[in-house]
Amino acid sequence: MSNNNLDSSNTTTTTTGRYKTKEISPLEIANDDISSTGSTNNNTTTTTIEEQYKSEREQYKLRHWKESEYAAGLVEPTWADEHFKNQQQGCCNCCCPGETSGGMGQMFQEEMDPGCGCIFLSALVCSKLNAGRIGNMIILKERYVMVEVDDNEEDEEEGGGQEQIDGFVDEEALHQRNNKSNNDTTIEKNKTTTKRLVRKREIQFMLGPFWPMLLFITYPLIFGVSALTLYTAIPGKPWFVQIGWAILTLLLIRALFNTGFRDPGILMRHKNPPPVKDNDDDENTTRRVGFRWGNENGPWRWSDQVQSYRPRNSMYCPDCKVIIEEFDHT
Repeated sequence: MSNNNLDSSNTTTTTTGRYKTKEISPLEIANDDISSTGSTNNNTTTTTIEEQYKSEREQYKLRHWKESEYAAGLVEPTWADEHFKNQQQGCCNCCCPGETSGGMGQMFQEEMDPGCGCIFLSALVCSKLNAGRIGNMIILKERYVMVEVDDNEEDEEEGGGQEQIDGFVDEEALHQRNNKSNNDTTIEKNKTTTKRLVRKREIQFMLGPFWPMLLFITYPLIFGVSALTLYTAIPGKPWFVQIGWAILTLLLIRALFNTGFRDPGILMRHKNPPPVKDNDDDENTTRRVGFRWGNENGPWRWSDQVQSYRPRNSMYCPDCKVIIEEFDHT
């Protein structure tokens, strides 16, 4: 048996018969420990940066939601952010594996979002068009207009510290305030009300979350049937029939355009319940709320989905992610 003594930085090889045993030097062990520790630190640093980035994105998302002037639900701030999230996932919510779905996506769940595919398309198209977003509604064109308001109008909208019980407005306290304000009408008339100009946002053209159905099914059906009728049935008819048909067809297209491309009545955010008006005094009045008839206690009710008060004739649309006044259907 022969031993080869090398430097401390090298390894020592011992030969025993036909077998050779390689002994690792302490320096190599230390180098391996340093490299493994360095890779672990790099992985930890990368994980920490990703977690911090996700946390900052969630904070920005919550802040944008709370500061929104419209009564909208919690969604990504812009369509570009929605598109970025879809790119990270690599698919829409219907197909992406989820923790609760057993890795099979929403299509295998009992409760499935019917508009997730349309939201995926909206993010893909609207992120390139730089379209605006309110909830799941697409803002195609908007402008700011100057509106003349009283100085105390915003104070009235804030509610002035009105009482609320279990998410509902204390109607008795509101009536007392109204009676007191009616008694002080004479004094208020002597006061000079000053007006000022306020810039407010006005939506001119917008689309709902199911715009693919509107553009690729509803409109082609209407235009196709109208064109077929114009080509086959209208020729040879009396002139008044042709004029009447043309007017009714144009009115149909215009009505559908106003329904599909105009503001359906998105409610502004009310962090405090506005004062009760005279036509809201009768709490037994039956009003339509969505697809049902019913009475709601109090003129204004709190909505957890948007963190805002809403009137009795409005409803939160889970597809549009906004509260719509006089809601009929999506």
